[in-house]
Amino acid sequence: MSKTLITNARVVLPDDILTTGVLIENGKITELGYTGKADEIIDAQGGYLFAGFVDAHVHGGGGADFMDCTVEAFDTAVKTHLQHGTTTLLPTAMSATREDLILFLKTFKEFKKSGVYAAVTPGVHMEGPYFSGANPKSSGAQPSTLLRLPDKDEIECLLTIADGDILRWDAAPELEGSDMFAHMMTESGILCSIAHSAATSEQAQTGIDNGFSHVTHFYNAVTTYRKEGQRVLAGVVEAAYLNPHVMVELICDGRHIPRDILRLALKIKGRGLVMAITDAMRIAGTDWTTGKLGSLKNGTDVIVDDKVAKLPDMTSFAGSIATMDRCLRVLCQDYGIPVSDASVMLSRTPATFLGIEETKGSIAVGKDADLVITDSNFQIKRVLLGGSTVHSV
Repeated sequence: MSKTLITNARVVLPDDILTTGVLIENGKITELGYTGKADEIIDAQGGYLFAGFVDAHVHGGGGADFMDCTVEAFDTAVKTHLQHGTTTLLPTAMSATREDLILFLKTFKEFKKSGVYAAVTPGVHMEGPYFSGANPKSSGAQPSTLLRLPDKDEIECLLTIADGDILRWDAAPELEGSDMFAHMMTESGILCSIAHSAATSEQAQTGIDNGFSHVTHFYNAVTTYRKEGQRVLAGVVEAAYLNPHVMVELICDGRHIPRDILRLALKIKGRGLVMAITDAMRIAGTDWTTGKLGSLKNGTDVIVDDKVAKLPDMTSFAGSIATMDRCLRVLCQDYGIPVSDASVMLSRTPATFLGIEETKGSIAVGKDADLVITDSNFQIKRVLLGGSTVHSV
């Protein structure tokens, strides 16, 4: 059995940063503090060693979107994010026709069989189509003509085709039929998340009672305190804060969420219930200034302005162009989040959310050697997947 030793690294643990050797054997971390011989020695040159990032919400990258529904598109998008330190991700589907969602799920099955980077993707994320079209703030960049009420027949059809591949599914809890949706998700073992919702806090609470346990891109396309007519209402944000078990995700690209909002979420929820995501679309990892959110055939036109994707009329953001290493830099350099806390948000918390924390999400003996080496400025230097280098600069 060959031994790989990572040396001269600042090893980022959940509660500490140690300068120590990390031994890898057979794709697993087998010892921290190892000082013996090895078949391969990787010198981190004083940089940071992170657990591989886990992105639970990503639509594409490298010029490809998962809704393009080809194995090549899946490989391109996954490879792009892998090069930026994401060693586990969930391909995310947008609201679409039943036929397109079926094609997305079937393509994922093909990808799992023949894709070069299939090991990076434990399952998929369905973002829609059961969302609110009540106003542009709730629908965001989701195609309003494709939003609809939860349909039991459609849900059963998609669950049958997926055959266990769907790990999370988002919906708006105020919609008629959302209680049925939440119960079906719970019975199927699928994480149920509030997204693109115009719900009051009372409606959101009912959804949480029915099984919604997460809020998608917290503060974005969900409700908070506001006045409607002569009534003052609370929303999804307040309901999430009032339920200590509800996990939230934030788009940490430095554009979707201001510094103090992120710090507030961390103060109230704690790092174990706040995870970082990219919500990246196909332009991520490219120098493009225009593109489509969703498939090339049926997607929504977007432009890049101020380092974020937007609808051409500037009425809404349209996903991000971030990769997880950019999120790391935003958290640590721009928002002043301690490095260990940022690592937990980028890796351990989403791994816990997905139920894979026994093998992913932190640097510990027995876990998969999915690792990221950065320099002192959090620029990627090397990415390892199962102990093997898949990217280096």
